[in-house]
Amino acid sequence: MASERSSSAPPQGLTLFRLAGIRVALDFSWFIVFALVLLALSAGYFPRNYPGYDQTAYWLAGLVATLLFFASVVAHEISHSLMAIRSGIHIPEITLFIFGGVARLSEEPKDPKTELKIAVVGPLCSFALAALFWTLRVFLGGWLPDLFIAVLRYLAFINVALGIFNLVPGFPLDGGRILRALWWWRTGSLTRATKVAADLGKGFAVALMVLGALQIFAGALINGVWFLFIGLFLRGMSQRGYEEVVIRQSLEGVTVREVMIREVVSAPPDLTLDDLVHDYILRYAYRGFPVVAGGRVLGLVSLLDVQRVPREAHAATPVESVMTPLHDSLVVSPGASLAEALVQMAQEEADRLVVLEDGRLAGLITKSGLLRLIQIKQVLDT
Repeated sequence: MASERSSSAPPQGLTLFRLAGIRVALDFSWFIVFALVLLALSAGYFPRNYPGYDQTAYWLAGLVATLLFFASVVAHEISHSLMAIRSGIHIPEITLFIFGGVARLSEEPKDPKTELKIAVVGPLCSFALAALFWTLRVFLGGWLPDLFIAVLRYLAFINVALGIFNLVPGFPLDGGRILRALWWWRTGSLTRATKVAADLGKGFAVALMVLGALQIFAGALINGVWFLFIGLFLRGMSQRGYEEVVIRQSLEGVTVREVMIREVVSAPPDLTLDDLVHDYILRYAYRGFPVVAGGRVLGLVSLLDVQRVPREAHAATPVESVMTPLHDSLVVSPGASLAEALVQMAQEEADRLVVLEDGRLAGLITKSGLLRLIQIKQVLDT
């Protein structure tokens, strides 16, 4: 499992379904690996190891095996997500993409015990699925054709392989998260534990890249390129995971009141989109504004809201018809910590939050402003 902890990017890909409030989606890159796995099984593995069947049977077996393999990946990620939700951590989505699955956690676990529980449940799920498919293979051996028994054997093997691979002690794999939890438990420092696990993750990533290069030189081009890409991906995720923890730690103790924009430019609800663009967006170079009437904040309007309306309709469209109505998830108090505000932005996939004090507009915080603050603090801390 490779988990993104604080991304606030808008949902992408194709939504498959929702479970317990979690959006399960397919990134478009997933179709590449789906086609490759299907081709490898239907035109390679099954015909080579189980001769005597026609092509239709091989492709049907390959399709069933491929779908159940990716269903196993989803089950692995869902197990992480359900444990995280049980521990009080919000999970916006799970995305299947070219390198597997990603469950996006909105925040870091609060303690090493929670981290350990979330990390270990994924490999346990994979091993349980392997046992299930192997049991089905044993009990159905005399009832189904050998080719479909081979599908069950393959699914048992691939889930064992998935579980073992994720137990490699390198961040952001599950084994790296288990190592981080244990090191955190021992030292009391999440930052130090993440550094150790991330360094091991980068070492494992480099080993994969070296293995990929050796396979390319040996003539196994596809396998070599695959290992190279996986290594590059894991190396980037390891570094990014460590940087996110450092950022969160650097913002501990900083309150919203200390960094919020106090002189907020607001827009009236009856303002047309034409006037919003020319008199507000272009004038102030801001991407969004709170919508205020009679001292009360009604909602938020952004450049993205404007873009959704055809240009010829801008002159007749008031801001209040396209704004996002204000609700509690877009409001933060001045005394809240900046780390909490970041988590709230990630959960709501929002670019800005309204700061209310005694029901009145006290300020505004924006994602771009927080990113600038983080960059400044990193420079000052080096």
